[in-house]
Amino acid sequence: MNMPHARLIALRIVRSLWFTPAAYAVLAVAVLLLAPAAAVLLPDEFNELIGLDGVDDLLGVLANTLLAVAIFSLGIMVSSLQAAASAATPRARPLMMQDRTAQNAISVFIGGFIFSIVGTVGLSTSYYGPPARVILFMTTCLVIVSVIYALLRWIGRLSNLGDVSEVVDLLEGAADKAFAELAHRPLLGGVALEAMPDLGVPLRAARFGFVQAIDDQVFAALTAEQDMDIYLAVRPGTYVDSTTILLKTSKALDEDTVRSVRNAFVIGGERTFEADPRYCLIVLSETASKALSAGINDPGTAIDVLGTALRVLAQWSSEARKTVASATCPRLHVPPVRVEELVGDAFRWIARDGAGQLEVQIRLQKALQSLAAHDPAHFGAAARAMSHEAFERAKIGLALPGDVETLERFVLK
Repeated sequence: MNMPHARLIALRIVRSLWFTPAAYAVLAVAVLLLAPAAAVLLPDEFNELIGLDGVDDLLGVLANTLLAVAIFSLGIMVSSLQAAASAATPRARPLMMQDRTAQNAISVFIGGFIFSIVGTVGLSTSYYGPPARVILFMTTCLVIVSVIYALLRWIGRLSNLGDVSEVVDLLEGAADKAFAELAHRPLLGGVALEAMPDLGVPLRAARFGFVQAIDDQVFAALTAEQDMDIYLAVRPGTYVDSTTILLKTSKALDEDTVRSVRNAFVIGGERTFEADPRYCLIVLSETASKALSAGINDPGTAIDVLGTALRVLAQWSSEARKTVASATCPRLHVPPVRVEELVGDAFRWIARDGAGQLEVQIRLQKALQSLAAHDPAHFGAAARAMSHEAFERAKIGLALPGDVETLERFVLK
């Protein structure tokens, strides 16, 4: 398993819904097991402060309530995920499942329940002496305070859980992270590939799926060891099959090297947000398209998405202009991300599905104007082309000639 694959798996495990509750449960059991050892540190006068009945009653209250609260909270979270998938897009569900407030609340409830059950079992035996019961009582009080705090935060979180605007905010955060990485390493440490050479030894994909991550360190080592040039043909987010050329090399590779090079590509069944900024824009556009459907008819969400996409692209442009990307591997040739594709991912779907709504089209044209004015050299041509494309779509969708004339005043010249 290569490093990007291992990092990707580790990141998914840490962000998964079960990891934090499991960590809290392990912590609770560890505290209970270590309580007798820690009790020897207490002064002798503490031993008679806490009776068995007091600790047992507190643990009984926790055991009787926290399991029901945890199950109820999980039910609420599942319902909110379904509501967000229906109102926005199912592709945003992985981001919602990473919500730290919800994970921490459920983790505290489950961890507190396990703590109370294991503690009750320990009290029913001779495992806890009088000093250990003092430690157990203090720890139980800390658990109660943690439960109250988590419950209050969870109640506050329920006010907007599963809301479409929250989904848009989560997608914006994921897009900002992906574009920040793109700004700092636009070519994966290599140089820009102008065109794939006609000559060279091609290496094709061995699996079907999307490229989720690429370990460029493998290529850097290979170019130095074997004195060759590598020409990448794909970036994260590209769909590949057995006929897709992943790269070309200036020299033939042996079987072991071919295997290691193929392992440098993490290929999975779906696109991910971490290293695929185009996917972030596509899911944002999908949310806007869902809002513009006849069944939902929510142009306000589409306008909100337009503002979000504009902020994401403008911030990426600003970061890219401030960052001087160094080529750590000058013999690795990487295809750059095309601005035209990013602009199309951000605005084409909204231009198509909102063609008949003047307010959406005006906001779209204003967003393209802002993008072109922010960075004319970078976005000028792409924004102008998308502006004219959106206007051509709007001329078909808008019923009133007056609306077409109004919109024409906002088209980029």
